[in-house]
Amino acid sequence: MGCHASLGNPDAIRLPDWSGIVPFSGKEVSANVRSVKTRNIFLILTGIVLTGAMLLSACQAQEIKPEPYQYTHSTELKQLELYEYEHIKNTQRTSVMTLAGLGYPDVVLVGEGKSDISSVEYQLPEDATQGPDTWYIINLHFLIEFTDETSNGFASVSASPGASVQFETLRVNDSPLIRVRDQSSTSTRIDVRYFNYLTYSGVKPGKNVMHFKFREDQGTRIKSIKIFSDTGLESTTVPPSKSDEQLKLTQEEQAKAKEIAFNDSRVQELAEGKEYAVRITRADALVRVASEPPDDDIEVRLVFADTYMIEDVPASALDIFVDLNEGAITYLFPLGKSGMPELTASAREKALNIALADARVQQELVGKSYTTGKVGLTMGGPVGRLGANVPFTFEKPYPLEPKASTAPERQQTGVKAVVNLREEKVVDVLPVTGPLVSEPQLLPPGGQK
Repeated sequence: MGCHASLGNPDAIRLPDWSGIVPFSGKEVSANVRSVKTRNIFLILTGIVLTGAMLLSACQAQEIKPEPYQYTHSTELKQLELYEYEHIKNTQRTSVMTLAGLGYPDVVLVGEGKSDISSVEYQLPEDATQGPDTWYIINLHFLIEFTDETSNGFASVSASPGASVQFETLRVNDSPLIRVRDQSSTSTRIDVRYFNYLTYSGVKPGKNVMHFKFREDQGTRIKSIKIFSDTGLESTTVPPSKSDEQLKLTQEEQAKAKEIAFNDSRVQELAEGKEYAVRITRADALVRVASEPPDDDIEVRLVFADTYMIEDVPASALDIFVDLNEGAITYLFPLGKSGMPELTASAREKALNIALADARVQQELVGKSYTTGKVGLTMGGPVGRLGANVPFTFEKPYPLEPKASTAPERQQTGVKAVVNLREEKVVDVLPVTGPLVSEPQLLPPGGQK
């Protein structure tokens, strides 16, 4: 955009009349010379100001407004390749399985020719675990098409375990615009290849299952989703990160840790009759107090081929932590279906008994009626790799003295004991408080006091 007014066009700009200006001559000695010079300068400056004002007016009059942005969508195929870890792109990988190799055709989740299945079964070796030597990567390949009516909203296509692609849809000039991470597509037909490492709990020996799902929210409308039969798993020796590489042990360390673990009668009892693969690594670092030295322990994980009950916990694995220097097990607990630690019924009962035996807890509970809440899991800091929170709720709240005159009034509704299960002690006792709530006053009959 620019100003196209011409100084040579009298219709566009009219210059002031300069005829009244008297040129100055050095030979004139008239007494009016000074006043003439002053008048000449004044008229010149006035002319400049007027000329500038008229130029501005001409520019505004001739301003060219831009044409509105003309956006429209298309159905021309857009192809995307997405890597959850960028180094996967150049990592040497070996195909483990594909849907086609298992005898499955393309899986249509939405649209014409919808498939009867939304999951597939496949087998992994009897010693399969995610790392530390072999790492499994999912290769998800699918075609998604959105309808022309799609507006602002969200969608996702996932293949569990390990793959999820998120879409954001917008409505621009009455046409859909699709966003995938940092990329945008004017096409409503998108071919996606997505690569990611599987989770630890996503790899187990024997039979595994891959589930395909989709989701659409708000104004997003999906016309079709097709999972191509070249979708599958790959393997590599390259870990997701350097920290994963640092968890690897020597063969001697692995053998010693395994011997300590399986010499324990508790492990023998829990492992009996179960199919599992063994994964041995240096244990992940814990959140801890800065002044305390880190635990230099080894994690021996029994990855179950199926879900087994350990007391009241449906377990996918058994975690065993071993101190090589002491030659003893430091922690032993099951992992739930999500791969996270779980407290068994006996561990929760043990935590409750430890809490009730603590003098500080007894002092908080003395003379009060209370109920015991659900014992919860806590990790890190003073409780180590596995601890418990034991909550006690008072049947009647007790007012607290405010710490300052301007502080709001509060009441204590209970107390929580934080238990270190390994050392069998309470490491902290915390009051549970809330705002002071006045009891409602009932009005007498008639509605007046």
